[in-house]
Order: sequence, then structure tokens, then C-alpha cells
Amino acid sequence: MYSPLKGSYMFVQLTNMSVHHRSRPIVLNSSMIVSMMRNTVIRDEATGSSEVVTYVFMPPHGTWEVNESVEEILALIGQAHS
Repeated sequence: MYSPLKGSYMFVQLTNMSVHHRSRPIVLNSSMIVSMMRNTVIRDEATGSSEVVTYVFMPPHGTWEVNESVEEILALIGQAHS
């Protein structure tokens, strides 16, 4: 699930995909996003289990793993800034 926060012009709500916070909502300041990339992450090398996530790079805070695609995030940013 993803949605822009109503009445906000900077923030987007995405779905966290990090191992410790899986499926929890995460709110990011879209004006701080430097780059995004969709890629496959190996979660367990022993079994080879993997999943596709989008990396959202936001210095100085680091990189966030989210469920939404780059295209979905760009659409949300467009909605939040319109």
C-alpha cells in the first residue's frame, strides 16, 4: 500500500521492506531523495531466497528499502507536489 499524505507537499508514505521493519509504513521527505534503484536482494544465502525492493538513497540518513517501484514513487512525489 502506498499513498501521499493528504495536505502535505513534501512527504510520501511508502512500505518499508527492511528485515526488521517489514511491511510497516515509512514516511520519507521527498525533497531529500537523491536517487532510486529497483533491484533483487538476497535475504538468505543458504536458501537463496530473494525479493525485489526499491532502494531510496537519502543522505545523510542512508538508504531505505521499500516495496513500491520507482515509477510508483515518482507518481506519489508528483501527487504530493501538485
